[in-house]
Amino acid sequence: MSGIFDLIKNSVGQQAVEQVAQKVGGNKEATQRAIAAAIPMLLSALQKNTKSRSGAESLAHALEKGHDGGILGNLDGLLGRSGHESTGEKILGHVLGSRQNNVSNQLGKATGLGAADVNTILANLAPVVLGAVGKAKRENNLGVSGLQDMLKKERKTIKKQQPNLGFLEKALDGDGDGEVDLSDVLKHGSGLLKGFFK
Repeated sequence: MSGIFDLIKNSVGQQAVEQVAQKVGGNKEATQRAIAAAIPMLLSALQKNTKSRSGAESLAHALEKGHDGGILGNLDGLLGRSGHESTGEKILGHVLGSRQNNVSNQLGKATGLGAADVNTILANLAPVVLGAVGKAKRENNLGVSGLQDMLKKERKTIKKQQPNLGFLEKALDGDGDGEVDLSDVLKHGSGLLKGFFK
């Protein structure tokens, strides 16, 4: 799998998953599926936002202000807390914007969770994803162009390794009409968990 994705995957342990699951009714299996799909989806959304120079500069500034990767060392103590969640909600507003409802609905259909529960999971994950991107940016001493290139490569690798996440790509591009074919995702849902939660 890809670098940033691996960094996040290796930081999210069972205790962190259980904390998030408790926030959405205790359905651990559905929470795991949602997390496994939401992380690459959020990375993909970040890449879309940084296609423009202004979008990339905005992200680089946000990363330098408070997302250096320190969060990755304390996920078990952070996930599920209201303060952490409110920070995540603000991040989602910037990253997904008007696409958030469509993404939540599609991810909910694929995992069996309600859109509100999906939003809770996304809000918990958003600071983690930004922290991982910030850590990779800092460790590789990347400027704005380097950040754009890194996210572009990350998205390509994720799409190659997890082709069954195509429905979330459509959700990011879609107009919110819900016309996304989820049959393959539902049939092969366990593929979303490949390499997760050993």
